Amino acid sequence: MPRTINWPTRDEWQAKAEQAERTSCFPRQRVSSDPTDWLSSAEIEEGRKLAAKLVRASRVALGKADRISDRYDMNDWNRRALDEDADVDDVASGWWQVARYARSAEVQPEAAGRLTALAEAMRQTRDEAAEEATEKAVAEAVARRATDDEWERELRRRARIDRGPQLTTITVHEDGSSTVSEPVPFRPPWPSY
Repeated sequence: MPRTINWPTRDEWQAKAEQAERTSCFPRQRVSSDPTDWLSSAEIEEGRKLAAKLVRASRVALGKADRISDRYDMNDWNRRALDEDADVDDVASGWWQVARYARSAEVQPEAAGRLTALAEAMRQTRDEAAEEATEKAVAEAVARRATDDEWERELRRRARIDRGPQLTTITVHEDGSSTVSEPVPFRPPWPSY
């Protein structure tokens, strides 16, 4: 059965360039997720030392308060932040949670505040760069869709979609040579009832 797709006109397609680019991915996917790209190595090291210091002190306080499950949760958050494959969100969330547990146990509020500030600085720097990258990508997409070449590429894409899946048969002969058939529309086998 042939397809019937209501394709947008060129003007409609061009007008949707901004929306298409903005919704193609999350802004943070346009930039690096490596924490060392958003905080200096000294700040990363400071954050790790602060987190370790808070974890040690908070474990004791949480144990005395009989909040054993919170100790385990805090340890999990810290491990997530220390993982060698941790991205910005893992590190920032881990640090934020360690600081939250430390504050709830009333342990070293200055260190907890500094750890939270480092986590927020990392996220904020990354998010600002992501927003800039998104704006740049949107401007490029709008400019690209205004060209005749991009419109021709879109028409070829639409033709492939309208055509549907194609089947090409490759025949290998006894002498080792092969022949390739022209593409024909693929017709799935219908079940017999």
